[in-house]
Amino acid sequence: MSLKDFSAQDHVAITTLGLEFATAEILGVGFGFWLDKKYNSSPWFLVAGAVVGFMLGMYIVWRRAKDMEREKKK
Repeated sequence: MSLKDFSAQDHVAITTLGLEFATAEILGVGFGFWLDKKYNSSPWFLVAGAVVGFMLGMYIVWRRAKDMEREKKK
């Protein structure tokens, strides 16, 4: 499959999905870092925040893939 098979709207959807994944990860790490500074527990909240952010990002990707699959079947 080449890039020419995707429409401009598909490119926007893929880019948005990447940004949503990155945002979930950055917010998870940032919140974990803030909690580590507040409670002086480095690096435990940072690691937990990274894991939670990754899981949330993967959930967003999974949910969006299911939506795209449903749209293709129509």
